[in-house]
Amino acid sequence: MTASSRRWLRESGGGVAIIPTAREVMRNRDADYPFHHDSYFYYLTGFTEPEATLVLNAGAKADKPAAILFCREKNAEHETWEGFRYGSDGAHLALGFNAAFSIDQLDTEMPRLLADNPALHYALGSSAELDEQVRGWLVAVRAQSRIGVKAPTKVIDLLPVLDEMRLIKDTHELGVMRRVGTISAEAHQRAMQTCRPGMHEYEIEAELLYTFRRRGA
Repeated sequence: MTASSRRWLRESGGGVAIIPTAREVMRNRDADYPFHHDSYFYYLTGFTEPEATLVLNAGAKADKPAAILFCREKNAEHETWEGFRYGSDGAHLALGFNAAFSIDQLDTEMPRLLADNPALHYALGSSAELDEQVRGWLVAVRAQSRIGVKAPTKVIDLLPVLDEMRLIKDTHELGVMRRVGTISAEAHQRAMQTCRPGMHEYEIEAELLYTFRRRGA
């Protein structure tokens, strides 16, 4: 999906798009809620780990990365408790990004990526923390104006564009949707065949979940 997004950015006059994933949310003390990625981010990347940001650079030259992922690095100790991490090298190789960096480098790299680009595209107002980060990056670029570096002159809300893109499904997406529909129908048929007077709702739910899990959904 990143290729079509970059094409749209070029057609709209160029610039840089920033798409972060959702943030982890603490439940209490040392326990987090189960993490769920941001849907827009996942649509463009297929990447499900937290602490990640996608940057699309429509103005990148042939020798510069156009689709860049910032993510967590490998950490054997953390992976023991939190599960597998791709790391920047693994994500670059496995998922087809032009480049990948540690999420710790985001604040360092973003002013460089924004420099001399005409526009910045991101989800305006969706996160006070992201808005603050963006302001900091733009300030860092404008501080270089004396040496001829130009900051983006336009900031554009990216979400309406992504909403339009997500309305149109490619062959792979259509196949996934058909498979999901088939599994859901099978699960409901099993629940109806099992249902008897006096059964509890959780017993019917168990039949649904059994089919979902057995079929890999």
